[in-house]
Formats: sequence, structure tokens, C-alpha cells
Amino acid sequence: MTRTIGLDVESRPECIELLSGALCGVCQRQLALPAADISAIHLAMVEAVNNVVEHAYNGESGHLVRVELELAPNRCNLRVRDHGQPMAPGRLAAVTTFAEPDPEDPDTWSTRGRGLAIIKSCMDTVEYEARDGVNTLFMSRTLATGESA
Repeated sequence: MTRTIGLDVESRPECIELLSGALCGVCQRQLALPAADISAIHLAMVEAVNNVVEHAYNGESGHLVRVELELAPNRCNLRVRDHGQPMAPGRLAAVTTFAEPDPEDPDTWSTRGRGLAIIKSCMDTVEYEARDGVNTLFMSRTLATGESA
């Protein structure tokens, strides 16, 4: 059985906190997912929505961000949709791996520009589509247990 929940929020940083609480609550209380799965899904969602607010909408509030969480046996699918500026073609494919900062190299200390690499490190599949004015980041993760859905 597959279960889906969709949440719409405004493109404001404080709404990311609201989404975060809702996602964690559903995963912990209703689905009893393992902590490792919850953490990975949560981090990917926060990074994706933050990217929408910051890049697609250029930090401008008042725009819609839709998050859809779909749980099936052994799999979690997450979609983040917006109507903002689309991601540059090839941008997602150009991101390879998440690199830990080097304590000896200050050039690696920046927290900026790491969102897509973090998302890719948390999820098994990450795909992006911009079509008819709607941008969709699709993410999928195999769950540690099949008893969640």
C-alpha cells in the first residue's frame, strides 16, 4: 500500500521549519521509520526547499512551494515543486559527491553551494524536471525496513 501526503507552504525560510516538523512527525509517529531514514529524508527535503526559496524564488516570499511525500513498501519518494526560476540545464548532473571540508583549507569551509551534493548523498535517486512552468525535484530512497508502509 502506498500513502501520500502533500504540503503547500509559502517561500519563506520559517516555513521550512514548519515543513520539517510535519515531515519528522509523520515519519516518526505515524510510520515508525528508522532514525537513519528519517534523518536522510529530512535533510534532503530541507536542502531542496531551501534551494527553492533561495534560488528559484531569489529569497522572495509569497510564492508556493509544494512538498509531496509518498511512502510505499521499502521506498520513500519525495517531490518538491515550484514555479520559480528553473535550475540551469545540466546543473544536477554536474554535482558529483559531497566533499567534507578540509580543516587545513579555508576555501573548503563554505556552507554555500553544497545543497545538491547533500541531497544526492541522502537519497538513492535524484532527478529534476522543468516543464510548463513547474519545476520538480524528485528524490527517492530505499528504506531500511519494509514495515513502514
